[in-house]
Amino acid sequence: MANLENEFILIAGSISKKTEKASIDLAHDFTRAVTKSVLAAQGGLVVYLAGLPANESGDALTFDWTVAYEAEKLLAACPPAHQLKIVTSQLAMREKMTPEQRMLIRRLSAENFAEIIYLEDDVITGGNIGDEQVEVATAMIALGGGKGVSDRARKMRRRKLPVLPFDLNLGGLSEDGQGALGLHTNFFKEPLALFPFTGEQVKGRLYSMSLQEPLYGLDKLADLSVGLFQAEIEAREAARSPDLLVITAIAIELAAAKKVFGIGEDVPARYSKNGIHFWPVTIQRADGHLSCVVASLGNPGNVNASAITTLLLSELNPKKVLMMGIAGGRRKKLSLGEVILSERVVYYEGAAAQAGGTLALRPEMQRPGLSTQQDLNAYFATASLPDRLQERAEKLGFAIPAESTAGDVAVRLMVSPATIASGELLVRDPEVFAGFQGIHEKALVAEMEAYGVFDACEKQNVPVLVVRGISDYGDTTKDNTFHKVASEAAAIVTLDYAIHGWSRKADN
Repeated sequence: MANLENEFILIAGSISKKTEKASIDLAHDFTRAVTKSVLAAQGGLVVYLAGLPANESGDALTFDWTVAYEAEKLLAACPPAHQLKIVTSQLAMREKMTPEQRMLIRRLSAENFAEIIYLEDDVITGGNIGDEQVEVATAMIALGGGKGVSDRARKMRRRKLPVLPFDLNLGGLSEDGQGALGLHTNFFKEPLALFPFTGEQVKGRLYSMSLQEPLYGLDKLADLSVGLFQAEIEAREAARSPDLLVITAIAIELAAAKKVFGIGEDVPARYSKNGIHFWPVTIQRADGHLSCVVASLGNPGNVNASAITTLLLSELNPKKVLMMGIAGGRRKKLSLGEVILSERVVYYEGAAAQAGGTLALRPEMQRPGLSTQQDLNAYFATASLPDRLQERAEKLGFAIPAESTAGDVAVRLMVSPATIASGELLVRDPEVFAGFQGIHEKALVAEMEAYGVFDACEKQNVPVLVVRGISDYGDTTKDNTFHKVASEAAAIVTLDYAIHGWSRKADN
């Protein structure tokens, strides 16, 4: 089902007084169908409410009140969500509306179905009304009309927002231009002017979406229109720099990320200039959409991680990075299935070869930036965190096995901060693992990519954090049994942190 959450459609247009009743009724019926489809897709609509111009038979010659009446009827069974943005003025309410119309606006506002945007009485002009509508609209449908419709379309084009014109011959209230018909003709000449990202695809559909000679029923046509807007929005989101890049290393981690982030197996990968696969996805947060890209390094190792991360950063230009996957944890300190967030990453490979064959360790250390450290503190200080993780896990059908022959298993999905020892060793020796604490006493996690990702992000000043699910203890019990569990646990925490942990502000 289409989703237009946080999107607002403006139905712009008018009808000539000379237009036949059959066309007038068709236009209003289509407006009702569009209103229904938009609201069903959790989208909203923008209207200007003042007087209601009509012909001698009493037929309405604009569409705004049609939207408002239909929306009130449909929203009665919905939770309040401000799905209408009503542009009006105190003067219009006093002098141009009936008492019933004023009462409708008050009801919609009182029940939190509508946001009222008041224009100052002394600046009410067609241009100012259009400016205000376009300011809050994210897409537009054009029906009939003249210069006013063309002007709104021009303003939407400046903001690179989609305009879908229909071919119904309605004329216009002011009889001063071609309006939607002119836009419809121009669409076939310049499709990307009205749908900047999917114009060519829309051009291929527009002829079959005629209202003048309908091929589809109105409900179907309205649903198709909503689908075109959604495709344009998705293409726009995919084309812009993502808010967040989620990096995995190996196939089982990528599979877990795609599962938890809701990327279906049938969703094709996109490709960077260098052929790196990635999958765009949109995450809903309380403060709006978060555009995200999930990608994979393809192979383990810090050198590979640094090189591929550098390419991803330069090509996709994400604002922040989360590296997620599996790692070994110190026995008696961490449990299988537990998840950690990186408070620091220690690269243990650095050393100097001295006389006599001895090595002097020269480890390097990376820490998240100050802003990310603050975000981490706030995240772990949230009392609802354990219950929220458990709820998310249950919705996904995720469960940690009750026991393992390898050792202790986490009793539930849990997350804590930890220091990561990162290098090129696939650790299966408890003494080697214990030796990492000689480099840093808090090194409880061992893996092979975090330092490379951190190093690449630091060089390009991109905030980064590593999320690791504990899959083994880095000793002789190490096997693949907990790889899937640890990968999915890390993915769940990664998604939760993307929604509730990381703020939108940039690190210094």
